[in-house]
Amino acid sequence: MKLDRIDRAILKLLQADSQLTHQAIAERVGSSSSSIWRRIQALEAGGVITGRVALVDAEKVGLTVSVICNVKLAHHNDESRVEFEALVQAAPEVVGCYAVSGNHDYTLLVMVRDVKDYERFLTQTLLNSPWVDAASSSFTLRTVKRTTAVDI
Repeated sequence: MKLDRIDRAILKLLQADSQLTHQAIAERVGSSSSSIWRRIQALEAGGVITGRVALVDAEKVGLTVSVICNVKLAHHNDESRVEFEALVQAAPEVVGCYAVSGNHDYTLLVMVRDVKDYERFLTQTLLNSPWVDAASSSFTLRTVKRTTAVDI
């Protein structure tokens, strides 16, 4: 899908505040509300906009520990990847999972209430899995930058 100047402006505005009305967006980009509605519908249909969510402050809901966990699979075949990815999809503690190159196969972002919860996740979920050979963990000290917005 080819994006023009107005599409890009709409996307920037929605990334900053997904609750903006079509009228508010129209006023900011110099277009009509109905035109903005049609463009947003096209951006959604084209898969450019994949969803709209509320961003929750993890600490305010009790998730005070975030961990970057590097995982090495026991076997490097399709079955292992599929099964491991299903395991991760089913784990609510995992808020991000990336297949990576290098010394490990996946990097996970895990958010839990405390270190004891992380230990439980690590030992009972990850290391107990036949698909996982090893995992190394780094506890984050503070978040310097975290955004869902992409540069448009």
